[in-house]
Amino acid sequence: MLNASMVPARSLQKSYKTIIESVKNKKKPVVLTTNNKPQAALVSMEDLKRIQEEKYRQGVLDMLRFAREHAKELKGKLPPNLREIADDILYSKP
Repeated sequence: MLNASMVPARSLQKSYKTIIESVKNKKKPVVLTTNNKPQAALVSMEDLKRIQEEKYRQGVLDMLRFAREHAKELKGKLPPNLREIADDILYSKP
């Protein structure tokens, strides 16, 4: 949890506007805690978008890795331009 502020969940109830504005303006995540244990995080919309894009790309890479590892079993069942399709997916906006 690098560069994140730890905030008790109760503080969110009392100071939600201040906490949300801080996350939004400083682009610094806030980790909500209960009994000093991390429970959830608040991140800026930009960070959320980056997280979602990375998760999407990682899913595509995982599928490509699977296809490569099982190429013999999948022979003839994959499009011949799979690499081009993957590059298009990976390097264009989702």
